[in-house]
Amino acid sequence: MRKLLVPLTAAALLALAAPALAHDEMTVSGQVTAVTSKTVQVRTKEGKVLTLGMDANTRVVVAGKRVSSRDLKVGQAVKALGFGDSLEDLVAIDVTINPPAARK
Repeated sequence: MRKLLVPLTAAALLALAAPALAHDEMTVSGQVTAVTSKTVQVRTKEGKVLTLGMDANTRVVVAGKRVSSRDLKVGQAVKALGFGDSLEDLVAIDVTINPPAARK
């Protein structure tokens, strides 16, 4: 019985750990619609509003220089690289603030 219990326990632990290993990197581009100290909301060009979590490891960059997450403002165009299981539960790794489009 013991010889069977160890492999079964190992298989069960691997099965439980599999969803934790399923995280993917995903890119979100669009316009900032809201910012808090822990989240940034981005409206994609398709009109979907996604909320990305931010933590101490989130890098915010503008013109190649790292800035504070406090520099994120509503209306800015951004491209964010997030990590998570789906678009609905992403944590931002990098957020790049795009320069305003030149007016013609």
